[in-house]
Amino acid sequence: MTRMKAIGAAALAGTLALATSAFASDTPDLRGTWSGSHTVAALPNERSDGAPRFNESEWVMEIKEQQDNVFWGKSKWSRKSSDRWNEGQMTGTISLDGSGNIAMVESRPGFDREVNGLIDATYQDGKIYADFRSLHSGITYSTVLERVN
Repeated sequence: MTRMKAIGAAALAGTLALATSAFASDTPDLRGTWSGSHTVAALPNERSDGAPRFNESEWVMEIKEQQDNVFWGKSKWSRKSSDRWNEGQMTGTISLDGSGNIAMVESRPGFDREVNGLIDATYQDGKIYADFRSLHSGITYSTVLERVN
């Protein structure tokens, strides 16, 4: 019986080691700078006379730290017609199911840990396909982020 327990324990340990190794190799390393351009749609505000707002913008995301499938970094965005950049922080997680799905939360610039937007994304073919929605301003957009470095 002791020999059977030892064989069972060895098999379990081997399976766990393989699973851990497979997980580590399937999780992409997203550290670095990513950038993408897009059209923003925003809800009307007091300056738009009740009309929806559209503009061309750029989003730059710098993933500074990653541990396993979770990461943290900086996020900034700007209208293409402006030199002013809005900056915040973001955290994210890469799904454990091997699908490449990513969920991110972005902070509002100038506010301590206040959530500004939710981002659903997919990592595929070396790019991040992201869908952003703001919880404060009603802004939405989709973009393809490509690694800058």
